[in-house]
Amino acid sequence: MLLGILSGKEDFTDALLEEINGRNIAGLTAELCRIGPTIHHQPSRYRVILDRISHWIEYYRAYLKNAALTGTYVINNPFWFSADDKFFNYSLAAEIGVAVPRTVCLPSQCYDEEVTDEDLRNLDLPLRWEEITQFVGFPAILKPYNGYGWRDVYKVNTMDELLLAYEESAEQVMVLQEYIDFEHYVRAFVVGRQHVLPIKYDPFERSYIIDHRHLSDELGLRVVEDCLKLNHALGYDFNTVELAIRDGIPYAIDFMNPVPECKPEVITPEYFQWVVDRLASVMIDFALEGATIPCTLGSAPRPRPHAHNPVSPHPLQPLPRS
Repeated sequence: MLLGILSGKEDFTDALLEEINGRNIAGLTAELCRIGPTIHHQPSRYRVILDRISHWIEYYRAYLKNAALTGTYVINNPFWFSADDKFFNYSLAAEIGVAVPRTVCLPSQCYDEEVTDEDLRNLDLPLRWEEITQFVGFPAILKPYNGYGWRDVYKVNTMDELLLAYEESAEQVMVLQEYIDFEHYVRAFVVGRQHVLPIKYDPFERSYIIDHRHLSDELGLRVVEDCLKLNHALGYDFNTVELAIRDGIPYAIDFMNPVPECKPEVITPEYFQWVVDRLASVMIDFALEGATIPCTLGSAPRPRPHAHNPVSPHPLQPLPRS
């Protein structure tokens, strides 16, 4: 039984391959995927694939969709990965009872020269900025509705700053969002929709802080429950969730990160090893239990979590070896 990893050069996937193969499970091997031309409806040779790069290499996404259709379990689901966006995620979070900032999706500021006024006749223009900002308030965050890596993110304090930032956004679809003046910030790794590691995080310095007791038991359990709710609803098996905590309420800020950065010098060696151990176990479990994903948007059948891996707000315990 073959497990595959689809990635560029990174220490994380090298460590993951070493961890999986080091467990010496009879009949199971992991390797970097080797992919040539893909014949339609031809099954992949891999039982499970971890996808770390198809958002950059378009051909890989085509391969992964065909592989998923023919029985391979892909982390993360390539059908949902292709369709997801941050604004939908905020609506979904509100639907399932997770707190989110007040958010408005805005049409693009400008369009390609081939787009005519007639093409835009369904838009209610000009935008009623006073109504929008009364709902969201200042300060606010303006950011792409499907962006990654804090690119093109603006904090705006006045109407003039907002209009200037919106002008610079050009053809991008943007969301305007209430700024949560937080007293605590968490970035949580979620693996297999079973394991949650809530880490104290500085979003301004983009740095992880080792502190195993940074959340009270009550708040820690709510953070863990919200992370699990979101990832079950989205169908992500490997993701991070960012939460800004204000007045004891965790607001979900960003939870569309299905290719989270996993450099040991960034997430710290201790948390790096936690992620490697849990993801290796999840990939092995999916392979041995014959997990499959549907080829439509929705929740996949899930293997049962192991009783010896309980979810905890302070989950840095040794992982039992297979």
